[in-house]
Amino acid sequence: MPAQLVSFVVAVGAWLIASLVGPWNVAQAANDPILSRRASDASAVIERGPDGRPVAVFGLPVSEARIVLLPVTRDRALPDGYEPPDLTRAAGRPLRQIVVADVRAMIDGAASDGVELAVVSAYRSPAEQAASFESSVWRGVGRAGGTIDRAEAELRVSRFVAPPGHSQHQLGTAIDISSRELGYSIQPRFDETLASRWLTAHAWEYGFVMPYPRDKEERSGYAYEPWHWRWVGRPLADAMWQHGYLDHPVYVADDYLRVVEKLLDDEGIP
Repeated sequence: MPAQLVSFVVAVGAWLIASLVGPWNVAQAANDPILSRRASDASAVIERGPDGRPVAVFGLPVSEARIVLLPVTRDRALPDGYEPPDLTRAAGRPLRQIVVADVRAMIDGAASDGVELAVVSAYRSPAEQAASFESSVWRGVGRAGGTIDRAEAELRVSRFVAPPGHSQHQLGTAIDISSRELGYSIQPRFDETLASRWLTAHAWEYGFVMPYPRDKEERSGYAYEPWHWRWVGRPLADAMWQHGYLDHPVYVADDYLRVVEKLLDDEGIP
């Protein structure tokens, strides 16, 4: 098992169990071959400079780790006014420069296996996300024939469309993927495609994880989205994959990011 995974989970595994998963705690943790491990530090996770100060976390510079690995959820918003500092265009979409190499490598990797990946959505500005949410709300009101009010429409829509400030797309490191099989549209049948099967098996190799897996809406906050992938960097994605994050009975991707956030807090990394 990779040293990064062992150190990562062991360093704050008990905190994760106690703080995040409630009744799924000590008894079940004892049967988890990873969470039951013991170690003294997170030296394989945090890279330090000659002065002992952290310089990188899971391969990300400390100046980037906090925002790149921020748990962005229905309950947790991006910092007010956040805009990615290094937006560029790749795969036909706006993306942060930090993720471009892995996006291109993933597309090429799939192509070498005879699978097409098309990035159909990437960075969205706060204004774009607000417009998307607003239009979805009013469509919801319309479809209900006026039998629900705006508050109820927002509640229903927010299972599928994040309110502004709560969308991972605003990070500039999350992408939606489709393929020719679906006419490059976004729809639930995506998980029946070759592209989806390839991503599920290989996206982690390029630093991408699935934030909204099947049957985890209660914990993730959003309905199943097999087309939505968030970049967290290869080392962390590798650790999560080795831990079986997609099939874990409790954890979703944001739980792992909360653990990393605890590490950043403990190290005093801003």
